[in-house]
Amino acid sequence: MTIGLRGGWRVADIGCGIGLVTLWIAEHVGRDGWVSAVDVSFEQLRVAKSNAAMVGLKNISFHQASAYETSLQADSFDLVYSRFLMCHLRHPVNALKEMGALIKKGGVLVCEDCDDSSIVTDPPTRAYSRLVEISRAVDNKRGLDSAIGLKLHRLFRQAGFHSPNVSLKQMATLRGPAKLFWELTLREAAPAIIEAGAANAAELEAISAEMQAIARDETTLVVLPRFSQVWMFKE
Repeated sequence: MTIGLRGGWRVADIGCGIGLVTLWIAEHVGRDGWVSAVDVSFEQLRVAKSNAAMVGLKNISFHQASAYETSLQADSFDLVYSRFLMCHLRHPVNALKEMGALIKKGGVLVCEDCDDSSIVTDPPTRAYSRLVEISRAVDNKRGLDSAIGLKLHRLFRQAGFHSPNVSLKQMATLRGPAKLFWELTLREAAPAIIEAGAANAAELEAISAEMQAIARDETTLVVLPRFSQVWMFKE
Protein backbone atom coordinates (compact mmCIF):
# COMPACT_ATOMS: atom_id res chain seq x y z
CA MET A 1 0.00 0.00 0.00
CA THR A 2 1.32 3.46 -0.93
CA ILE A 3 0.53 6.43 1.29
CA GLY A 4 2.10 9.18 -0.79
CA LEU A 5 2.28 12.88 -0.03
CA ARG A 6 -0.30 15.46 -1.09
CA GLY A 7 0.01 19.14 -1.74
CA GLY A 8 -1.24 21.23 1.16
CA TRP A 9 -0.56 18.61 3.82
CA ARG A 10 0.71 19.55 7.27
CA VAL A 11 3.53 17.20 8.25
CA ALA A 12 5.55 16.72 11.44
CA ASP A 13 9.03 15.25 10.91
CA ILE A 14 10.17 14.01 14.32
CA GLY A 15 13.91 13.48 14.79
CA CYS A 16 14.62 15.39 11.59
CA GLY A 17 18.41 15.53 12.01
CA ILE A 18 20.03 17.73 9.38
CA GLY A 19 16.76 17.86 7.47
CA LEU A 20 17.46 15.90 4.28
CA VAL A 21 14.10 14.11 4.38
CA THR A 22 12.44 17.24 5.76
CA LEU A 23 13.40 19.15 2.62
CA TRP A 24 12.08 16.36 0.40
CA ILE A 25 8.75 16.39 2.25
CA ALA A 26 8.53 20.20 2.05
CA GLU A 27 9.02 20.09 -1.72
CA HIS A 28 6.22 17.54 -2.12
CA VAL A 29 3.61 19.27 0.07
CA GLY A 30 4.27 22.50 -1.80
CA ARG A 31 3.73 26.12 -0.84
CA ASP A 32 0.25 25.37 0.48
CA GLY A 33 1.64 22.71 2.82
CA TRP A 34 3.80 22.98 5.92
CA VAL A 35 6.45 20.89 7.67
CA SER A 36 7.19 21.15 11.39
CA ALA A 37 10.65 19.65 11.90
CA VAL A 38 11.63 18.55 15.40
CA ASP A 39 14.99 17.47 16.79
CA VAL A 40 16.57 17.51 20.22
CA SER A 41 19.95 18.64 18.83
CA PHE A 42 20.56 22.36 18.39
CA GLU A 43 23.51 21.68 16.09
CA GLN A 44 21.53 19.33 13.83
CA LEU A 45 18.76 21.91 13.56
CA ARG A 46 21.27 24.62 12.72
CA VAL A 47 22.47 22.57 9.75
CA ALA A 48 18.88 21.73 8.78
CA LYS A 49 17.91 25.42 8.74
CA SER A 50 20.94 26.21 6.61
CA ASN A 51 20.06 23.44 4.16
CA ALA A 52 16.50 24.74 3.85
CA ALA A 53 17.71 28.30 3.28
CA MET A 54 20.14 27.19 0.56
CA VAL A 55 17.34 25.68 -1.53
CA GLY A 56 14.87 28.47 -0.76
CA LEU A 57 12.26 26.40 1.09
CA LYS A 58 10.11 28.60 3.31
CA ASN A 59 7.36 26.17 4.30
CA ILE A 60 9.31 24.63 7.20
CA SER A 61 9.47 25.55 10.88
CA PHE A 62 12.18 24.08 13.11
CA HIS A 63 11.65 23.15 16.75
CA GLN A 64 14.22 22.03 19.31
CA ALA A 65 12.34 19.53 21.44
CA SER A 66 12.26 15.95 22.64
CA ALA A 67 10.38 13.28 20.73
CA TYR A 68 8.62 12.55 24.02
CA GLU A 69 7.29 16.10 24.32
CA THR A 70 7.31 17.98 21.01
CA SER A 71 5.08 20.90 22.08
CA LEU A 72 3.39 20.71 18.67
CA GLN A 73 -0.38 21.11 18.44
CA ALA A 74 -2.34 17.88 18.94
CA ASP A 75 -4.76 16.59 16.29
CA SER A 76 -3.39 18.94 13.63
CA PHE A 77 -1.16 16.98 11.23
CA ASP A 78 -2.00 14.93 8.13
CA LEU A 79 1.25 12.98 8.49
CA VAL A 80 3.63 12.43 11.38
CA TYR A 81 6.88 10.80 10.32
CA SER A 82 10.12 9.51 11.81
CA ARG A 83 13.13 7.83 10.25
CA PHE A 84 15.87 6.11 12.27
CA LEU A 85 14.59 7.73 15.45
CA MET A 86 13.34 4.80 17.54
CA CYS A 87 16.76 3.13 17.51
CA HIS A 88 18.09 6.18 19.39
CA LEU A 89 15.40 6.25 22.10
CA ARG A 90 15.29 4.44 25.42
CA HIS A 91 11.50 4.77 25.57
CA PRO A 92 10.24 4.50 21.98
CA VAL A 93 6.66 3.68 23.00
CA ASN A 94 6.39 7.03 24.78
CA ALA A 95 7.54 8.79 21.61
CA LEU A 96 4.99 6.87 19.52
CA LYS A 97 2.21 7.95 21.87
CA GLU A 98 3.28 11.59 21.51
CA MET A 99 3.45 11.27 17.73
CA GLY A 100 0.05 9.59 17.55
CA ALA A 101 -1.50 12.45 19.52
CA LEU A 102 -0.35 14.93 16.87
CA ILE A 103 -2.28 13.28 14.02
CA LYS A 104 -5.70 14.57 13.10
CA LYS A 105 -8.55 12.20 12.25
CA GLY A 106 -7.81 10.44 8.98
CA GLY A 107 -4.11 11.29 9.23
CA VAL A 108 -1.28 8.78 9.19
CA LEU A 109 1.69 7.92 11.41
CA VAL A 110 4.71 6.48 9.58
CA CYS A 111 7.90 5.22 11.23
CA GLU A 112 10.95 3.73 9.53
CA ASP A 113 13.78 2.04 11.33
CA CYS A 114 16.48 -0.57 10.85
CA ASP A 115 17.59 -3.91 12.24
CA ASP A 116 21.38 -3.98 12.53
CA SER A 117 21.32 -7.67 13.44
CA SER A 118 20.40 -8.41 9.81
CA ILE A 119 23.74 -7.12 8.45
CA VAL A 120 25.61 -10.07 6.90
CA THR A 121 28.01 -10.94 4.11
CA ASP A 122 28.21 -13.87 1.76
CA PRO A 123 30.50 -15.61 2.19
CA PRO A 124 30.43 -14.85 5.94
CA THR A 125 33.21 -12.59 7.24
CA ARG A 126 34.56 -12.02 10.71
CA ALA A 127 34.54 -8.24 10.24
CA TYR A 128 30.80 -8.02 9.71
CA SER A 129 30.01 -10.57 12.41
CA ARG A 130 31.94 -8.38 14.84
CA LEU A 131 30.19 -5.27 13.52
CA VAL A 132 26.84 -6.72 14.57
CA GLU A 133 28.23 -7.79 17.96
CA ILE A 134 29.76 -4.36 18.57
CA SER A 135 26.57 -2.54 17.57
CA ARG A 136 24.53 -4.67 19.96
CA ALA A 137 27.02 -4.17 22.81
CA VAL A 138 27.14 -0.38 22.43
CA ASP A 139 23.37 -0.06 22.27
CA ASN A 140 22.87 -2.38 25.24
CA LYS A 141 25.22 -0.15 27.22
CA ARG A 142 23.04 2.85 26.33
CA GLY A 143 19.73 1.10 26.90
CA LEU A 144 18.91 1.11 23.18
CA ASP A 145 17.85 -1.62 20.75
CA SER A 146 19.94 -2.06 17.58
CA ALA A 147 17.35 -4.52 16.19
CA ILE A 148 14.29 -2.36 16.82
CA GLY A 149 13.16 -2.17 13.20
CA LEU A 150 11.62 -5.62 13.09
CA LYS A 151 9.83 -4.95 16.40
CA LEU A 152 8.19 -1.68 15.35
CA HIS A 153 4.81 -3.31 14.76
CA ARG A 154 4.80 -4.52 18.37
CA LEU A 155 5.73 -1.06 19.64
CA PHE A 156 2.82 0.42 17.70
CA ARG A 157 0.45 -1.96 19.46
CA GLN A 158 1.99 -1.17 22.85
CA ALA A 159 1.37 2.51 22.10
CA GLY A 160 -2.31 1.74 21.52
CA PHE A 161 -2.38 1.48 17.71
CA HIS A 162 -4.11 -1.82 17.05
CA SER A 163 -3.97 -2.21 13.25
CA PRO A 164 -0.46 -1.30 12.05
CA ASN A 165 0.71 -2.00 8.51
CA VAL A 166 4.22 -3.26 7.76
CA SER A 167 6.63 -3.16 4.83
CA LEU A 168 10.16 -4.63 4.86
CA LYS A 169 13.04 -3.85 2.53
CA GLN A 170 16.65 -5.04 2.41
CA MET A 171 19.35 -4.18 -0.09
CA ALA A 172 22.66 -5.83 -0.96
CA THR A 173 25.69 -4.81 -2.98
CA LEU A 174 28.71 -6.42 -4.60
CA ARG A 175 30.47 -3.23 -5.65
CA GLY A 176 30.46 0.54 -5.41
CA PRO A 177 30.66 3.23 -2.72
CA ALA A 178 27.88 1.62 -0.64
CA LYS A 179 30.35 -1.12 0.35
CA LEU A 180 32.43 1.49 2.18
CA PHE A 181 29.55 2.72 4.35
CA TRP A 182 30.12 0.50 7.37
CA GLU A 183 33.88 0.93 7.39
CA LEU A 184 33.43 4.71 7.46
CA THR A 185 30.69 4.41 10.08
CA LEU A 186 32.90 2.22 12.27
CA ARG A 187 35.73 4.76 12.15
CA GLU A 188 33.37 7.61 13.02
CA ALA A 189 31.90 5.67 15.94
CA ALA A 190 35.27 4.42 17.22
CA PRO A 191 35.49 6.73 20.29
CA ALA A 192 32.01 5.71 21.48
CA ILE A 193 32.75 2.02 20.85
CA ILE A 194 35.99 2.17 22.84
CA GLU A 195 34.30 4.14 25.65
CA ALA A 196 31.58 1.47 25.86
CA GLY A 197 34.22 -1.26 26.10
CA ALA A 198 32.81 -3.06 23.04
CA ALA A 199 36.20 -3.18 21.27
CA ASN A 200 39.65 -1.66 21.49
CA ALA A 201 41.44 0.58 19.00
CA ALA A 202 43.63 -2.21 17.62
CA GLU A 203 40.66 -4.47 16.90
CA LEU A 204 38.71 -1.64 15.26
CA GLU A 205 41.65 -0.91 12.99
CA ALA A 206 41.85 -4.57 12.00
CA ILE A 207 38.10 -4.72 11.30
CA SER A 208 38.31 -1.53 9.21
CA ALA A 209 41.17 -2.96 7.16
CA GLU A 210 39.19 -6.15 6.52
CA MET A 211 36.14 -4.10 5.50
CA GLN A 212 38.29 -2.17 3.01
CA ALA A 213 39.40 -5.47 1.48
CA ILE A 214 35.79 -6.67 1.32
CA ALA A 215 34.79 -3.44 -0.44
CA ARG A 216 37.39 -4.14 -3.15
CA ASP A 217 36.35 -7.77 -3.51
CA GLU A 218 33.42 -8.02 -5.92
CA THR A 219 32.89 -11.68 -5.03
CA THR A 220 31.81 -10.81 -1.47
CA LEU A 221 28.21 -9.68 -1.07
CA VAL A 222 27.44 -7.12 1.64
CA VAL A 223 23.82 -7.25 2.80
CA LEU A 224 22.68 -3.96 4.28
CA PRO A 225 20.37 -3.82 7.30
CA ARG A 226 16.72 -4.68 6.90
CA PHE A 227 14.50 -1.59 6.98
CA SER A 228 11.00 -1.70 8.41
CA GLN A 229 8.28 0.81 7.65
CA VAL A 230 5.24 0.69 9.89
CA TRP A 231 2.21 2.94 9.51
CA MET A 232 -1.33 3.40 10.75
CA PHE A 233 -4.26 5.69 9.99
CA LYS A 234 -6.00 7.52 12.81
CA GLU A 235 -9.69 6.82 12.91
